[in-house]
Amino acid sequence: RYNSNYKLDVKVALYSCSLLDMYYIVCKSFLILIWSLFFFFFLTSSFSLTHSVGNINASSARESSPSSSSSSSKRRKQTRGVIAKSITQQQQQQKRGRASLKNAAVAIPGVFGKVEAPRPDVAIPGKEDPWTDPKWKEKRWTIYRDVAYDLDPFFEKHPGGNWLLNLAIGRDSTALLESYHLRPEVAVARFRMLPVLKDFPVEAVPKSPRPNDSPLYNSIRTRVRTELFPEEGKNKHRQGGDFATCVILGFAVFAYSIYYAFPSLLAGALLGLSGAWIGLTVQHCANHGAMSPSPVVNNLLGLTDDLIGGSSLMWRYHHQVSHHIHCNDNALDQDVFTAMPLLRFDARRERKWFHKFQHLYLFLAFPLLQVAFQVGDIVGLFTKDTEGAKLHGATALELSTVVIGKIAHFGLLLAPLANHATSAVLAGIASFVAVQGMVLACTFAVSHNVAEAKVPEDTGGEAWERDWGVQQLVTSADWGGRIGNFFTGGLNLQVEHHLFPAICFVHYPAIAKIVREEAAKFGVNYASYRTLPGIFIQFMKFVKDMGTADQIGDITTVRHRNNELALQVDIAKTSMNSQANAAADGVDSWSIQRNLARRMFNLQ
Repeated sequence: RYNSNYKLDVKVALYSCSLLDMYYIVCKSFLILIWSLFFFFFLTSSFSLTHSVGNINASSARESSPSSSSSSSKRRKQTRGVIAKSITQQQQQQKRGRASLKNAAVAIPGVFGKVEAPRPDVAIPGKEDPWTDPKWKEKRWTIYRDVAYDLDPFFEKHPGGNWLLNLAIGRDSTALLESYHLRPEVAVARFRMLPVLKDFPVEAVPKSPRPNDSPLYNSIRTRVRTELFPEEGKNKHRQGGDFATCVILGFAVFAYSIYYAFPSLLAGALLGLSGAWIGLTVQHCANHGAMSPSPVVNNLLGLTDDLIGGSSLMWRYHHQVSHHIHCNDNALDQDVFTAMPLLRFDARRERKWFHKFQHLYLFLAFPLLQVAFQVGDIVGLFTKDTEGAKLHGATALELSTVVIGKIAHFGLLLAPLANHATSAVLAGIASFVAVQGMVLACTFAVSHNVAEAKVPEDTGGEAWERDWGVQQLVTSADWGGRIGNFFTGGLNLQVEHHLFPAICFVHYPAIAKIVREEAAKFGVNYASYRTLPGIFIQFMKFVKDMGTADQIGDITTVRHRNNELALQVDIAKTSMNSQANAAADGVDSWSIQRNLARRMFNLQ
């Protein structure tokens, strides 16, 4: 702009313009590079795993090639036929006075009703409340398989760090303990050494699922231990993520340096991509305690969630206590009900008139995901509740990380104001929020929100009654392979991640092969797609269907719990001891094996 008080130096002006042009060329080129990488990732992921498309019955998967388009078409037709038959059954049930689902997006055989599912950290009505009783209120108690323990002596000895042990305080931690330890017998042995709290009102605390009672999960975990991590005590399952961590954090530093030096829409978008990558990988794996054998390293890497705008504390309670333990449970999985009323991802939720448009306004809501996280974190700080789990074990230091993290996050975003125009910085911040929210939502929402993963019959009954291992398989869907695994921190292999949240994501492709084979043996459906676009198309169809589907109730019956096939598999594991006893006592070996297996899984 010309100013008569000063001479315009043409050389300086031209030099400034050339720098500006150079900046835009660099930013655009880098953005093209990033999108090219993602396109390459989508393209190559289709060849990375020879998984079938859609919900595969594992027994039929062995009979037909998933790479064959004709066989895939046949399977789709068969699936449609099963859905149509199931919907017909539902309409017949409706005539008999039972609830029904008209929409074919969720085909559910079973008996509908209302399942009484109190929050897992609130006293059952009419029972003594250990959370308010002065006798127990100040104790750091937990429950494992119907026995209350005092955790105090274990806090200085827990190998995974106190910040993870805090999650067990004030609730039934059976599922947390059994699903987070690759060798649960070691953890259980140390747990049994803790002081037992006599006269504790155990019956007042809602029961947790019991992964060790799942024959499918036991079989998968045994193979993972023996085939992939045979060396005990080496923590090999928590190793392997160093290279990914360095690459991702290095990219984040580069993106922030561009944003700080040249704040703009493009720089904000680049920073948003780096933030999403951290959210999907580094913080996610670290907050599960799986990025490193060192709890200190995991804790520090987990705090990167606070830097990108989240809260590592709130995430651990919301994600690990609520979502992982009760995946796709209508009443207990926070991810199912917190999207309401804006978005309806489950036919068991109440339908609003505007939900029929949700597939259209979905892309206006996804960019605001981080805003929802920010509001939820602040509310949770004051209420000490994430809606899906109460922060019973959160310490004052952990609560302070919410405040310190927000200050650090917004401080980093606003730092360029010292040298740049407010409009440019605000544009960069808006772009960062939108891109990060969009990438995160589009990546992790698809795995639990396709027709195959919603309200299958195996999820019926109370949470603690179900086969936990089966529930993890039937409420999740995989997509892609090794390349997708690198870019998403294993969230593309959602089934494997839910079964083994404490294993570093770099091992999930190898685990996926074992899960697929064991699912075939047990006859459990294993849903997998070749690419992210493939599952995303089905996700969008599901979202549209959920906008018009009639509301249904919960499934009140329990299915697939310790079936005969699973029983036979585990009977074989006890054969050596059984045969030794039979030889000594002259008793029928088969009878001893069956009795041992029944006692093992508490069968009636």
